[in-house]
Amino acid sequence: MLGYYLFAAMGIYSYSAKYIQREKEALRFPRFIERGYYNMKKHSILFIVIVLSICLLAACTTPVQSAQSTAPGGSASNTQDETDAVTSASLKESSVPSDVVNGLSSSGYWIFAILSDVTLNDELIVSGEFYNKGDPTTRLYRKFSLYSQDENHNVTANYTLTVPQITVLSPAFRIQNGSVKGNIYVDAEGFELVNCVLDGNLTFQTQNQMDSADYGTATITGTVSVK
Repeated sequence: MLGYYLFAAMGIYSYSAKYIQREKEALRFPRFIERGYYNMKKHSILFIVIVLSICLLAACTTPVQSAQSTAPGGSASNTQDETDAVTSASLKESSVPSDVVNGLSSSGYWIFAILSDVTLNDELIVSGEFYNKGDPTTRLYRKFSLYSQDENHNVTANYTLTVPQITVLSPAFRIQNGSVKGNIYVDAEGFELVNCVLDGNLTFQTQNQMDSADYGTATITGTVSVK
């Protein structure tokens, strides 16, 4: 666009010069009058062309609003997408059976939540060491949430996981709220069953694991024992 305007300005100047030459040939002034008159006219037209070129250049360089608009809060419009990508790195919410299996595997998440009732046809194995909030400088801790909550952390819904058996190999693993229809086998210390209904048996590999567990707030329909 800038090249177009400069080309137009040069054209105006060229036309003006030819016009002056034709007019100079048509009139026969004395040389000293002729030189002063045409020099003055030529410089006047040149000045006009320069001013016009400057105006066109200024118009072409007027700042254009960035294509990446700014959100009302003063941050870029894609900031929220980036923020969500960072906070979801160690937390997963899904009711897809394959997501549940992968999310509680050794390559899964420190906290996993289902958003509706889920049925698994095969054993669910919980493995790997995880830390509170995904921070390795804190204590060992892993959580499986069978409920939803509001912004004030009030439970708004409880969900049921139906599974043949949950095998717990992760230390300090907690199942909270909701219901589990199936057996739970624990081979790790620090297991917790909090405000959860277990419609099945709870079995520990060793007595130490059973002693380190906390299931006092749970309702268990089956037996609690050491293998």
